[in-house]
Amino acid sequence: MFSHERLKVYDKTLASVANLARCSALWDKRHCVVDHLIRASESIVLNLAEGARLWSSGQKQHSLDYAVGSALESAACLDIAVLKQFLPAASALCEKRLLCEIVKMLVGLRKSWGKAHLHEDSANYHIQSDYLFPHERLDVYQVSLDFMRWFQALPAGAELSNRLYRQIDKAATSVVLNIAEGNGRYPNADRRRFLDIAEACAVKAAAYLDLGVRKAELDPNQREGGIQLLGRIALMLRGLSLS
Repeated sequence: MFSHERLKVYDKTLASVANLARCSALWDKRHCVVDHLIRASESIVLNLAEGARLWSSGQKQHSLDYAVGSALESAACLDIAVLKQFLPAASALCEKRLLCEIVKMLVGLRKSWGKAHLHEDSANYHIQSDYLFPHERLDVYQVSLDFMRWFQALPAGAELSNRLYRQIDKAATSVVLNIAEGNGRYPNADRRRFLDIAEACAVKAAAYLDLGVRKAELDPNQREGGIQLLGRIALMLRGLSLS
């Protein structure tokens, strides 16, 4: 038996990954959230196993940082899946609750590995009662989801090519996921790096909207709502990075 197989959180994570794979099996693969969810959920398992293999407590904790980040990214993918109508809100909430339990156990394990002894009890994971995860209470996270809703709700007159649709969808998804993962990082440098990536993706999405107008795939009036949301996102991310 490998050392990671003795961990309770490992078995719980395997169950979560299997559930998420079943949920996403029939989703439209054109949407990049599908690949992100599978990759992020599997990353929890792989980084947990790697952390158990390592000897140094610092290296162990570093692997668990990646595992926690991947769990937060998976939860954000479920938020996107709901607004894209791939998954009922009730089903997403059930899967997010399991991911929240996994995060609590990972945080507890991270603390115990830092003290060189094994302890898998759920750690204190400070959140407001209305939310499962800390990133959900951030205004910038909610506005990033608002942009995804705006993009999904574009009227039929917005005849985006498959390439342009995928590029905007990819950039918008990256904004959401990097905000979620960055907010869960312990070192400030890591946190700022993810927020900077999110800001860069917001700028990229805005540029693709401009291309859509110039290529006559998007009406200038349709563009305006999305540009305003992206501008708010970029400003808030810049403020968080500097705080």
